[in-house]
Amino acid sequence: MWRNSKQGWGTGAKLFHWTLAALIAAQVALGLTAKGWRLSPTKLDLFVWHKSLGIVILVLVSLRIAWWLANPLPSHPASMATWERRAARSAHFLLYLLMLALPFSGWIIQSASNVPFRVFWQLPLPALVGPSDETADLAKAAHYWLFVAIGLVLAGHVGAALRHHFVLRDDVLRRMLFMVALAAFAVPSLAADWRMDAAASRLEFVATFEKNPAPGVFKSFDVKASFDPAKPAGGRLDVDIQASSADMKIREVNEAIRGPEWFDFARHPRAEFRSADLRAAGGDRFVARGTLTLKGVQRPVEVPFTWRGSGNSATLEGELTVKRADFGIGTGEWTATDVIGPDVKIRFKVAMRAGAK
Repeated sequence: MWRNSKQGWGTGAKLFHWTLAALIAAQVALGLTAKGWRLSPTKLDLFVWHKSLGIVILVLVSLRIAWWLANPLPSHPASMATWERRAARSAHFLLYLLMLALPFSGWIIQSASNVPFRVFWQLPLPALVGPSDETADLAKAAHYWLFVAIGLVLAGHVGAALRHHFVLRDDVLRRMLFMVALAAFAVPSLAADWRMDAAASRLEFVATFEKNPAPGVFKSFDVKASFDPAKPAGGRLDVDIQASSADMKIREVNEAIRGPEWFDFARHPRAEFRSADLRAAGGDRFVARGTLTLKGVQRPVEVPFTWRGSGNSATLEGELTVKRADFGIGTGEWTATDVIGPDVKIRFKVAMRAGAK
């Protein structure tokens, strides 16, 4: 998705962000190297590269600002305080201002020095001001202090991103990452280990009896995940269920489902789901493909779910439908589906905590 959404940055914004990050890193290296090089043709070539790259950055920053204005901005995490949101907006505004001012000051230095220049030895660059040693000296001083300022702002920007990821454990950094960025900057996997908050979680099933809903719950279950919403591939979702904890709120029914025709708790007290693949399905929606084991029978299933998180907490919610006959639930005279329907819906709403024990 090229455009931004309220949940995250689009591919366009990510390409601008990481391209500019790489070019600025190269620009700093070129500038410092050229300044320290002895006077020689190599030094002059290094400055041509440095100045040319500055013009490229100026153009890209201008396009980035236009893209920024034309796209909605992702929402800040709900856990962010008002002052943090204001500080983030101010830092971004200052960063873009500096990214424009630095190449402009370099352009003024070039113009005031009255030295002909072609971008990458090809495109003539028009002068912004007339020749003037005084103007050139002022522009050089401004260029230096702008460089110091952008260094400080970038250090704060990177530090804030790392704080959000490693301390606050929210998705601020993850939303700007994508596979190209990971490969280019060798960022390690950001998948977090998540554990279930049992007191705030629920696992239900709904069968049909005489075409009426017959709901039940599993009182005892556990969910574990290794999951990064920005990079679901490679993650895991594992569910362990104490099948014998099934409760349909009717004593006679609870006694009946214990038997071999139904769940056969004596032989199969537990059920489980093990994911083999997680994939995005758009926005905050995902699908876990894996194997459901119930009453000793294993079947491949797809579990659609939504993942809504902020900081170190998230909610995992979804629903799927299974055929009870696929798992031998309801055998003998109960195989017929006129009284007990063929489908069983499984619904879950699970509170997850990152790094919980």
